Amino acid sequence: MPFLAADPVAHGVPTIDEAVLWAILAVPFAAWLAIVVYVRKLPQAAGWLSAAAIGVAMVLSYVTLFNVIDADGGVAIHTHEWFRTGLGEGPEDLVVNIGLRIDGLSAVMLVVVTTVSFLVQVYSTGYMSGDHGYGRYFAHMCLFTTSMLGLVLADNLFMMFMFWELVGLSSYLLIGFWFHKPSAAAAAKKAFIVTRIGDLGLLAAMLLIWSRTGELGVAEIQEIAIAGTVPQWVITWFALGIFAGAAGKSAQFPLHTWLPDAMEGPTPVSALIHAATMVAAGVYLVARFFPVFEHTEDASTVVAYIGGLTALMAASIALVQTDFKRVLAYSTVSQLGYMIMALGLGGYVAAIFHLFTHAFFKALLFLGSGSVNHSTNTFDMRLMGGLRKYMPITYFTFLIGSLSLAGVPPFAGFFSKDEILLDAWRENRGLWVIGVAVAFMTAFYMFRAIFLTFHGQYKGGQPVDHHDEDSHFHGDPAHPHESPWVMTAPLIVLAVPAVAAGWFAWDHMFADFINGALPEVHAHGSTFEWGIAISSTAVALAGIFSAWAIYERKWVTSASIRDGFAPLAFLFERKYFLDELYEGLIVKTIMQRGWNRLLELNDKYIVDGVVNGSGQVVRWGSGRLRTIQTGQVQSYGLGLLAGVIVIVVAVYSANPL
Repeated sequence: MPFLAADPVAHGVPTIDEAVLWAILAVPFAAWLAIVVYVRKLPQAAGWLSAAAIGVAMVLSYVTLFNVIDADGGVAIHTHEWFRTGLGEGPEDLVVNIGLRIDGLSAVMLVVVTTVSFLVQVYSTGYMSGDHGYGRYFAHMCLFTTSMLGLVLADNLFMMFMFWELVGLSSYLLIGFWFHKPSAAAAAKKAFIVTRIGDLGLLAAMLLIWSRTGELGVAEIQEIAIAGTVPQWVITWFALGIFAGAAGKSAQFPLHTWLPDAMEGPTPVSALIHAATMVAAGVYLVARFFPVFEHTEDASTVVAYIGGLTALMAASIALVQTDFKRVLAYSTVSQLGYMIMALGLGGYVAAIFHLFTHAFFKALLFLGSGSVNHSTNTFDMRLMGGLRKYMPITYFTFLIGSLSLAGVPPFAGFFSKDEILLDAWRENRGLWVIGVAVAFMTAFYMFRAIFLTFHGQYKGGQPVDHHDEDSHFHGDPAHPHESPWVMTAPLIVLAVPAVAAGWFAWDHMFADFINGALPEVHAHGSTFEWGIAISSTAVALAGIFSAWAIYERKWVTSASIRDGFAPLAFLFERKYFLDELYEGLIVKTIMQRGWNRLLELNDKYIVDGVVNGSGQVVRWGSGRLRTIQTGQVQSYGLGLLAGVIVIVVAVYSANPL
C-alpha cells in the first residue's frame, strides 16, 4: 500500500510527496558514500560536501514541517512490503515493511536533527581544521545524521531497530575518532557495550509484541494497546523493553555511565550526540510509543521514577566537576532524566517541548565549550578564567545558553522546564520536589562554570605539546582569542532559538501540533500557572546567586563548603561509585574471574575433551582393526562370507515373505 492515512485526531493529512521524505534520508547518505569512496583524501571538499548535503536535508525538513503544520499535525504513512517469510498469506508469516511516517512528532524531530547537525558541520570545518582524520570525521558525521533521520522517519519497529543500531555504530566511530588515545578507544567501547545492554530489551520487546500480535507497525501497536486486545502483562513488558532500549541510548540510570566518558570524542561530536541525535533517540522512542505507556500504569511508574532519580544523580555529580565538557555531559543526563520523568507522568507535550528547546541551547553550550578549548587547549576550568574579555561572542552566547538551561524567563528552557514541573506538581509531589532541587543545582553548576571560565583572571590554559603530531591545536594558549567566524556564526544562530524556541508554548501552539501524532485525542499542553513559574524562577535565581556568592564574590570559599559536606562531596566526585561497581565487580570479578573462568574450563574440559576424546576413540578403534589384518586369504574370505550372511539376514528381516 503506497499511501495510508491514519489520522483520527487531526483535521488533515500531510500532502508532502513521499520522494521528499526519502530525499531527506538519502542526501546525507549519498554524501557519506561520496566522501568514503571519492572525497576522503580532499579534506576541505569533504567538510563542505557534508555541510551542503545536510543543509539540503534541513531545507527539505522545514518544507515538510510547514506541510504538516498546514495539515494541523496530521499523520501520513507511506509503507511498502519489503519481504515476507513463509509461503502462505497466514498470520504466522512475518511481513516486514519499509516505509516512512510523518506527523507532528517526526516533523519536529527532523527539524531539530538537521538544523543542529548542519550548524555542527559548519562549526566543524573550523574546529577540526588540520586534523589528520578530517575527511573520515565528516564521513562519520554524515552516517550519524542519516541514522538518526532514518530512526525518526521509520514507520515500524523493524526499520527503527535497523537505524537504532546504526546510530549506535556511528556513535562508536565518532566517540573513538581519536582511536590512538587509549581513553578514547575505551570510551567508545564502553558506549557501545552499555547501550547494547539496553538494546537487548528493545529486541525482546519486538519479539514479544510480534509473537503475540503479528504486528511491528507503530500505528498498529498503538491501536492494540488502546483497544486492549492483548493481555495487560504483554503491554507492560513490551513497554519496559522499549524503555530499556531508551535508557541505554538516553543514558538513564543504571545505563548512564557511558555518556560522560563519550566526551573523549571531538567536541562537535559531543554537541551532536547530546543535543539532537543519540541521546534524543531514547526520548523519541518512548514518546513514539506514548499510547502504550499510557495504558500500563506499572511501566509508566518505573519510567517516571527512573527519570527523576537520573536527573537528581546527574545534577549532583555535575556540581563537583572541573572539566568543562563533563559539566555539560552530566547536565545532559540530568535534563534527559527530566524528559523521561515527564513522559512517565503523562507529560507527553512537556517532554517533547523540553527535548525541542534543549537541543538548541545544549548544542550552543557544547559548541561554546569547544570554542573555549580552541583558544585555551584545555577543558580544565581550573586553567581558565577571565575569558570574557578575550572571547566576547563565545561568552555572551554561552551566557544565553546557560540562562536557558537554568530556566530563567524569558529564555526557552524556562517554558519547557516549567511545563515539566507543572505536570509533576499535578501528578506526583515527590517527583516535583526532585524537579525543583534539580532546577536549583542546574542553575548553580552552570554559573559555577561561567564564573570559573569567563570571570576572574586568566590562568594560562594548557601549554601546547609540540611533540604531539596528532594535535590539531595551532594557537597560543598564553594569548587566548575569539574563534574564527565559521565557529562563532553557529553560536550566534543557535542563540536565537535558545531565547525564542520556548515562545511556541504560547496559546498551546506546540501542544496542538504535537498531539496530532497520537492516535487518540489528548489534553492540551500544560497551562501556565503563576505559582509554578514564580517558584521555579526563584529557585533558578537562588542557584545563580549562590554560584555568584561563592565563585565571584568569594563570600564563602568552595573549599570550606566541601569540607562541611565532605561525605557528600566525596560521593559526588566518585560518581556514586557506579563505575567502580560496574568495572570492578561486574567486569573484573564476575565476568573476568567468574564467567570467563567458567568458559575457560568449558573449553578445556568439555570442548577440548570431546575433540581429544574423539581422537583417542578413533586411535583405539584403529588399533583394534589392525589386529584383524593377518595377511591370510582364507581369513579374509571368511570375513567376506560373514558379511554377506549378515546382509541377507537383514534384508529378509526387513522384508519377510
